[in-house]
Amino acid sequence: MLYFLKHKLVLLATPKTGSTSLEQALAPLADMVLQGDPRIKHCTFQRYKWRMEKFIQIFEQDAPQTAALIRHPEDWLGSWFRFRHGSWLEGTARSTQGLSFEQFVEGYLADPQPAFAAVGQQAKFLTHPKTGETVDYLYRYDCMPAFVAFLEGRLGTAITLERHNVSPTHQISLSPGTRDRLQQRYSEDYALYENARGSASG
Repeated sequence: MLYFLKHKLVLLATPKTGSTSLEQALAPLADMVLQGDPRIKHCTFQRYKWRMEKFIQIFEQDAPQTAALIRHPEDWLGSWFRFRHGSWLEGTARSTQGLSFEQFVEGYLADPQPAFAAVGQQAKFLTHPKTGETVDYLYRYDCMPAFVAFLEGRLGTAITLERHNVSPTHQISLSPGTRDRLQQRYSEDYALYENARGSASG
């Protein structure tokens, strides 16, 4: 999470949406940087509203606006699947080695989820569970140029992103039936993505 006091903006780091690249490019400009441990770096919108926003208002009466990225749910899961296929998780319960993407998504749909498929949910990260409120500026990950243009205009500086934490290349495919179940089970994620900025209509 990055906070820019002068520009009244908080950038939340949705997991698997290029947050490390954004952090590397923008941290030198930020007045507050939450990084390191994923529980800190990836502060959820709910936790931000609960604690961090109140902390910021000690120094600035008006709460800043918030911005974040959201990835297409299937693409987001594909990134997690590839990431957990890496050698650094070999032999652990979180590894996806030896599994197909279909099996990974089946695990994600299971209750309870196996360790390899317990990766959270974008809608829960980006939405307050009691109020239904979400971030002010939510952009699609696949429309990164539009998001960068927004940040450049808001922060008044040119931004160049470099690739970091790139997941291993791995072919993924999903059967139509499993895709339908995913869309039904996680309809909130699909709705957030469809309504995010950067689409042809927005």
